[in-house]
Amino acid sequence: MKRILSAVCLIAFLPLALVAQDNGDEKSEKKSLELPECDIFLFKLLDTSEETKVSDGFNFNNRKGYDNQPWFTPDSSSILFSANGMPDRTDVFEYQIESKETKQLTDDLIQQYSPQVSPDNKTLSFVVDGEKANQSIWSVDRDGESNTWLLKNQGEREPVGYYSWNHKTDYILYWSRYGFSMRLVHRTKPISHYVTGDAIPATPLIIPGTDNFSFVHQQGNGEVWIKELNPETLAVRPLTPVVGSNRSYAWTPGGRILMCDGSMLHRWSSDSIGWEQVVDLDEHGMKNVSRVAVSPDGKRLAVVGLSKED
Repeated sequence: MKRILSAVCLIAFLPLALVAQDNGDEKSEKKSLELPECDIFLFKLLDTSEETKVSDGFNFNNRKGYDNQPWFTPDSSSILFSANGMPDRTDVFEYQIESKETKQLTDDLIQQYSPQVSPDNKTLSFVVDGEKANQSIWSVDRDGESNTWLLKNQGEREPVGYYSWNHKTDYILYWSRYGFSMRLVHRTKPISHYVTGDAIPATPLIIPGTDNFSFVHQQGNGEVWIKELNPETLAVRPLTPVVGSNRSYAWTPGGRILMCDGSMLHRWSSDSIGWEQVVDLDEHGMKNVSRVAVSPDGKRLAVVGLSKED
């Protein structure tokens, strides 16, 4: 089902207009995906109980097109992301922070989104989409020797939008693409639980220092909250209302949540009263800020948005 590039492939993103030339073959008739224009900016991060600061930010994939859904590798040395290197599909790419090189990891005719990686950095996972795709979660070894449908044991055919896979417990929490609900399943055991409806499309995350998940939920009164799920007891505990209209957030290793509203980066912790404004990313040359990701070592912050110069 899936091809992963067995050799390291250093790429230079081509302008989409050059990729989609009319050459009279079948490929010329493929339609470009309607994806938002976005880039990924990388910052150095200082996050302590007293303060949060960012510095030395730069746009590491400065190009026209879709570059989104950053996910740091366990050793914090690189970032996985989804990008439309070709106009009619998205693949998984990896940016090496030290060498500043970009590698293409997957090569398929269907789309891959929400890339993640196992704690040993050997197994990639992602949501697949497309006309002929099983819209679910797949995994592939970096060596390209095996492809696995993660929900095959469950028989879960419900299309997945976003997910989080705890490799330690093998629990997977995912957001149903059409059901707008959260469902908790186990990769190998016949465990499947409907958690809640009215879930917001956002990536569920594992809360640092625990095996619990966090997810975004719209309550009956219209308020949108980040909530905690214990996969063993199925208990759900509200943590905090989101700030502003954004729904994407990230946990720091210290157990704080970072989230953007407009260009302002906010943070929340269990011992704070509400959200704190910490950094205006407008001052760092960014606009249209949305998704954020924090490296496992807490020293890097990836932010999706655009340059103010665009």
